[in-house]
Amino acid sequence: MISVLTNPGAMVALQALNATQSELNTTQNDISTGLKINSAKDNAATWTVATTMQANVASLNQVSSDLGNADSILGTAVSGAGQITSLVSQIRAQIASYTDTATNQTATQSNVTQLAAQIDSTVTSSSFNGVDLLDGSHAGGLTFVAATNNSYVGGSASPTISTGASVDLSSASANATVTAFNTLVSNLSTAITGATPAAQQTALDTALQTVDKYNALVQSQAAQFGSVQSSVEQQQTFVNNLADTFQTGAGNMVDADMTTESAQLSALQVQQQLGTQALSIANQAPQMILKLFGG
Repeated sequence: MISVLTNPGAMVALQALNATQSELNTTQNDISTGLKINSAKDNAATWTVATTMQANVASLNQVSSDLGNADSILGTAVSGAGQITSLVSQIRAQIASYTDTATNQTATQSNVTQLAAQIDSTVTSSSFNGVDLLDGSHAGGLTFVAATNNSYVGGSASPTISTGASVDLSSASANATVTAFNTLVSNLSTAITGATPAAQQTALDTALQTVDKYNALVQSQAAQFGSVQSSVEQQQTFVNNLADTFQTGAGNMVDADMTTESAQLSALQVQQQLGTQALSIANQAPQMILKLFGG
């Protein structure tokens, strides 16, 4: 039936053209944004999972940055402790020769005093961003977040890494070992004395033991912080890899495949052209009525 009021062919062609245009708009949007899922309306379930993973990536990136700071704090402490060990070795060598008849004890005391002052300076300088693990200001140690709990439902707390207790290694320390060392180096003539050569040798041995105990404490702190630093660096590597994995997973869910989108765009553009031609042909059909009336 041919009617001047109703054109079914044009209606079908228009519907097809509108459907093609809608798909074309979607494809162009995917290409321009690089995403096949731009919002919850595109795919609510996938969008929710991907958004959660992206939030986790942001959290892990922050954890990685914090672990980097922790690495610097621990590295500074390890370097400082290593320098103190070197200074203590020099002090020990000076003290070991204190009873030698060829030794100038006044000069030795002066040298030891200067070396002890360098230890204090090293303790004070071993600070990163205001955090010093060698001056006793963080006696209870520090705790760093090692990762984040990625379950929003609940579960265990986020894991952490602790530096462990720290000791003030400076002359202001209240630690017995450190105090004994500082008392010794401040006045060798009082500590290393005796009525007989044997008594003086005993006093010297006691003094050296005091130095060795202090040195062992410093080495213990260095080993402790060094071990924690190694753990921090390994954890940072793990966190970075985990963040990359989450980022890749989220991308697989929502990122558009540009090869597929390109092929889809070409096909839809052809369909659009054909749809336009089909609508044009359908719109010409009513003109045939004029021929029936001799028009």
